[in-house]
Amino acid sequence: MQPNSILAKAVRFALIGGAATAALSAPAVYAADEDSVERIQVTGSRIKRTDMETATPVTVMSAEDMAKQGFTNIQDALESLTSTTSAMTTQSVHGFTPAASSISLRGAGANRTLTLINGKRLNQYPKPSGGTDNFVDTANLPMEAVQRIEVLQSGGSAIYGADAVGGVINIILKKDFEGVALKYRHGDTTNGGGGSDRIALSLGASSDRGNVSTFIEFTDNEQLKATDRENFGLHTDKVPYSPHSAYSSYGARIASVQRKDETFPTGQRVLTPEECTAGGFLWTGSTCGFDRSEWRDLQPESSRFISSTNFNYELSDNISFVGRLDFAEAKSTTNIEPMAINDYDIAVAGNSVTVSNGALSKTFDDKTTALGGDFANAEDGEYYYVRRLHEFSNRAGETKTRNYFFTAGLEGTLADEYSWDASVNYGRTNVDVFRSGYATVGGMFNYITAGENGNSLLKNMSAEDVESVAYSPFEKAQSTQKNVQANISGMAFEMPAGDAQFAFGAEYTEQDYETNTDSESKKGAILTTGGSSGAGERSYWATYAEISLPVLDVLTVDAAVRYDRYDDFGGNLSPQLTIEYRPLDELLVRGSISSVFRAPDMHRVYGDSTKGFSTVIDFKQCQALGGVPGQGYDNDPALNEVCKELHVDTTTGANKDLEAETGYTANIGAVWGGDSLNASFDLWEWKLDDMVSDISASKAAREYEQYEDMLTRDASGKITHVNAVAQNLAFQKVRGLDITAGYGWDLDNYGELKLNFNGTYILLSEYQLTPTDPVEDDIDNGGLPQYRANLVLGYYIDDFEATLGAYHTARMHGLQYKSYKESAEDKNLPFDESAHEVASQTKWNLTAGYNITDAIKVKAGVVNLFDAGPNFDPTYTSWPHYPRSVYNARGREWFLEGEVKF
Repeated sequence: MQPNSILAKAVRFALIGGAATAALSAPAVYAADEDSVERIQVTGSRIKRTDMETATPVTVMSAEDMAKQGFTNIQDALESLTSTTSAMTTQSVHGFTPAASSISLRGAGANRTLTLINGKRLNQYPKPSGGTDNFVDTANLPMEAVQRIEVLQSGGSAIYGADAVGGVINIILKKDFEGVALKYRHGDTTNGGGGSDRIALSLGASSDRGNVSTFIEFTDNEQLKATDRENFGLHTDKVPYSPHSAYSSYGARIASVQRKDETFPTGQRVLTPEECTAGGFLWTGSTCGFDRSEWRDLQPESSRFISSTNFNYELSDNISFVGRLDFAEAKSTTNIEPMAINDYDIAVAGNSVTVSNGALSKTFDDKTTALGGDFANAEDGEYYYVRRLHEFSNRAGETKTRNYFFTAGLEGTLADEYSWDASVNYGRTNVDVFRSGYATVGGMFNYITAGENGNSLLKNMSAEDVESVAYSPFEKAQSTQKNVQANISGMAFEMPAGDAQFAFGAEYTEQDYETNTDSESKKGAILTTGGSSGAGERSYWATYAEISLPVLDVLTVDAAVRYDRYDDFGGNLSPQLTIEYRPLDELLVRGSISSVFRAPDMHRVYGDSTKGFSTVIDFKQCQALGGVPGQGYDNDPALNEVCKELHVDTTTGANKDLEAETGYTANIGAVWGGDSLNASFDLWEWKLDDMVSDISASKAAREYEQYEDMLTRDASGKITHVNAVAQNLAFQKVRGLDITAGYGWDLDNYGELKLNFNGTYILLSEYQLTPTDPVEDDIDNGGLPQYRANLVLGYYIDDFEATLGAYHTARMHGLQYKSYKESAEDKNLPFDESAHEVASQTKWNLTAGYNITDAIKVKAGVVNLFDAGPNFDPTYTSWPHYPRSVYNARGREWFLEGEVKF
C-alpha cells in the first residue's frame, strides 16, 4: 500500500471519527488542517497506520485546541487530562524540585510516565522528585513549537521500553513552517499575583529540497504569594475552612522534656504577650507562635527562554537529512517561611546549664546568668528552645535550569515499500540551586554558647550576629543521555485480507547523572534543610519487532516484542498482543495486553542518602499524652507539637539491592466513529510486582506499630528522626474506565456547534507492601479522586470561534482519612465519612478568538471563570490544607493574545 494512500485514509478517518480524543480537543472535527493531519503517525506503534484509531487508546491534543481552552503551557494542558491522577507543579515550594513539573498518568507516578518529543526520549531531570524519583520536567517544553500532543493511555514497554507503565506522552513538533509569526499573550489573575507574559517568534524558510524552522518563546511569570489569596483563606495559617489548621507553635518559647515519671520540669522563662509581639511573633492566646503563610509563595517568580530549531533536507528522492536543536533556560525563585528550630538540648542540673547538639557541648556554671537567665528558676531536667528565626528572613531558593537536546539522522524509503530512519540523539540538563536564609548547626551553637554566659534564643538576633552565622547552601546537578536508534517498517508479506505490515529496530542508550551539594549539606549540618547527592551511570540496548496481520477483512492482530538489556539489571523480554475487530465501518472493537518492565530509578540505586525534614503527627506520643491526633492544643504547646506539627529530620537512603519492576497492562474497549457522533469506551488495568517505593515520614509516624524500626525517639518517646530506605513493594494494581463522546451540529448559516466529553473512573487502586501485609485501598484510604470528567463546547462561524470548557474533579476521601477512621473505630466513636472528605470541584474556562485577516488573529479568555478555589482537606493538618497535586490556588485569570503573520 502506497504512503499517499495510507495518509489519505488517515485523513478521511480523522475527519469522520477520531473518537478517543481528549475532552480538551474535539476528536476529529477539531483537526486544524489537512496537511497537519496527513503527517500524523499514531503513538503506540512503530508501524504506519491507515487508521488513527488502533487497539491501544490514544488521546490527541492539537496546539490549536490547547489554545482554544486557555492553556498557557504544556503542563496546564496535561493536567487537564482526565487520565492524569496527580501532578507535581511549582506549587511544591517546599520540595526538592520547586522549579520543575510533571504528571502521573493512571496513578503510576511521574517516573513511570514516559515523555517523548517526536518519538524520542527526553533527558531526565537530574534532581529527583522527593529526593528519590527521576522524572522528565514538563515545565520547559516548548509550547509554540508544538503541533499536537499524543497521549498513549496504556503501557508501552513492548514498543518504547521502560518508564511507559502509566502511559506515553509524545509531543509532535511543527514541521515545514514558512514565514514569520509573532505572538504576544498577557495574562493576570483577578485577585492579584501570578500574572504572566509570553512572547513567541516563529521563523521558517523552505527551498525545493528542505526547510528550516525556528521557534523562540520567552515567558515571565509573576510571584503568587499566599497573602494574595485572602479570598481563599490562604493568607494565614489559621485557615477558616480547616478545623485542624492553627498558627505554628514554633514562635519563641522553651519546651521541657517529659521525665521518666511522666512529669515535666518547669520554671523556664516564658514570654509575655507583649514580649512576644514586640519580638515579631504572634501571640495565639496561650503561646508565642508564628503565622507562616505571610512569608510563603503559592507559585514562584520565574522566567523561561525556550528555542527549538527543526531542519530537514532531501539528499535524494529517497533519503532526507533531518534533525532538531533545542535549548531552554529557566530561572525560578521560591520563598518560604524562616527557619524553625528545636535542635539544641538544654540540660539543667543544680546550678549548671549544658547546651548540646550531637558532639557539640558546653556547660555554664551559673544558671542565673547563663543564656540570658532563661533558666534561672528552672527545675532540674531537660529543655530545648523552640524558635522561628525570622531574623534570617525567608528561606529562599533560586533554581537555574538549562536544557540542551540535539538529534540528527537520516530517513527515507527503500523500494517504495519500506520506510526507515536512523538517528543519534544527545540530551543534557544542568540545574544549579542557590539558597539563602539558613545557618549551620555549628554556627548557631557557637552563637548560643558565645562568651562567658552565651545568648538567649528568646531574644532577637542582631543583624551582625545573623551575618556571622548565616550560610548559603548550594547544589549543582547534571544529567545526560546519549542514544542511537534505527527503525525500518513496511510490508512483510501478502495475505488474503491484505498486506501484513512489520516494524523492526534497535537502540543503544547511555545515561548518567550527578548531583552534588555543598560540604555542610552533605554532612546534614544545615538547619531545617537537607541535601540530595549522588552519581550513577547506566547503559542499555534494546531490539524490538512488531507485526500487523490482517487475518480477515474485519480482523487485525498485532504482535510486538522488545528485549531490553541493562548493564546493571540484566535483560527482560516484553511482549504485546493487540486485536482490532471492525464489524462495521463505523465500529472498532479493540483489546490489548502487554508486559511492562522498568529498572529502578538511578537515584534510588546510586544516590547518597537524601537528608530532609518533614512535619508529622506523632500518633503514638500524642495518644500516650491523652491527645487526639490532628487536634490543636493552644493551651498545651508540648501536646500541640506532637499532635499537630512535629518537625523531624528525615533520611531516605538508596538501595543497591533493588529489583526491577515487572507487570502487565491490559485494555478492552470499543470505538464508534460516525458522521456526527463519535464515542469510545475502554476498560483498562495495570499491575506492577516488586514496585519500588519508600514509606513517607508521615505514614511511618501514623502506622508506628508496623514501622517502628524506621523511627528514632528521644528519652520522652517523641519522634526525632525518620529513616526510610527504598524497597520493592509486593504489588500495585489500578483498574479504570475511560469514556469519550463527541457530537457535531451543522447550523447552516449559523455556524457549527461541537460538543465533546471525556471521563475517567478509577474502579480499583490497591497495593500491598509485603506479602504478609494487608492489601491497602487507595480510594478508601484517601487522597485519590475516583473520577474526573471534562465537557468542551465549541462554536464556529466564519472567522469567529468560542469555546466553553468544564473540568470536574470528584469528591474524595481526605489524605488522612484512614487514620481518622481507624482512630474512631479504636475508641468506639461514631465516624462521619462526609466530614472527612474533600468536596468535588468544577472549573470553567471560556475563550473566544477572531481572525481579523488571514495574517492577524486575536484571542481572549477567562480561565476558572467562576473563581473556584482549592477545596480544603478536613484531614490535612499541614499548610496549605488542600492537595496541591490536584488543585491550585490561582483562582480566576484572564488573558489577551494577538498574533501577526508576515
